Amino acid sequence: MNQNIITPIVTVTFNPALDRTLHLQNFTLGEVNRVDNERTDPGGKGINVAKVIKALDYPVLVTGFLGKKNACSFQEYFDQENIHNHFVEVKGENRVNIKIVDTTTDVVSELNFPGISPTIADLDNLQTTLRQLAAKHKWFVLSGSLPPTIPTDTYANFIEILHQYDCKVILDTSGPALVAGIAARPFAVKPNLPELSQLMNSPMDSDEEILGAIQYLLNQGIAKVAISLGEKGSLVADNNQILRAIAPNVPVSSTVGAGDAFVAGFSVGQARNLSLTDSIKLASAAAGAAVTLPGTQAASLTDVNKLLSQIEIQKWR
Repeated sequence: MNQNIITPIVTVTFNPALDRTLHLQNFTLGEVNRVDNERTDPGGKGINVAKVIKALDYPVLVTGFLGKKNACSFQEYFDQENIHNHFVEVKGENRVNIKIVDTTTDVVSELNFPGISPTIADLDNLQTTLRQLAAKHKWFVLSGSLPPTIPTDTYANFIEILHQYDCKVILDTSGPALVAGIAARPFAVKPNLPELSQLMNSPMDSDEEILGAIQYLLNQGIAKVAISLGEKGSLVADNNQILRAIAPNVPVSSTVGAGDAFVAGFSVGQARNLSLTDSIKLASAAAGAAVTLPGTQAASLTDVNKLLSQIEIQKWR
């Protein structure tokens, strides 16, 4: 693969979703609640990452599993946004995730459906697609949960396959899939604090615990570690430095998809061979712009660029 040719970043989504976001005042359990406005966005973590990569003016390709029954909603979106679609279609219907936003309290309630149930034969088909893509692409983002029918070491197996093609993998998942994936040494991981706490079996309520977790991950052979801290910003580390980005002060419409926007910005920064500082700046600006919008839509490149100068970067530890 010619390293000077820009090829699309590939995102992999095992469990796509139609994200339906409802906005209403004073959401009350057990009562009739009237919706003020709503929107439906094709989503799932890898697809959300892809949206933002495309908005950042970098080519992107999507793959994973897509349920046949309502695949058309996703396919129309990919065609509209010029996102290259290499999904493997399987039996069933992609899940609908309902997010209820109480505009009075800013509290978000989520109802997430289980989704599709790919078979091992489907997984074999996806592995074939992955190998075909790995021969011509360098950067891969593996993100989100795995369907219950898929083994928890699947991300680890995919990372090992991608290593054979000298590809670089950014992993964003949780639980047993994250544990197995770390052992396969992806290029980068991006847990949030609850995911990191689960991984380390520690509350992560002190800088010392977070520092220890970062060092643990780097010692596993992972080149870059990014940790999202919500409204407190984010950390990113390699073997030479640990940096902290302070989150920009923006009006928050929805935090859903902010982590995916961060992953997108970071992956674009790394694919463009930007420094660690500039990569976390781009990631933080993308996440900051994302939270100003309802649903899981991607902010424009103009809005992201406006925030870049507001991102404060500090050396941390």
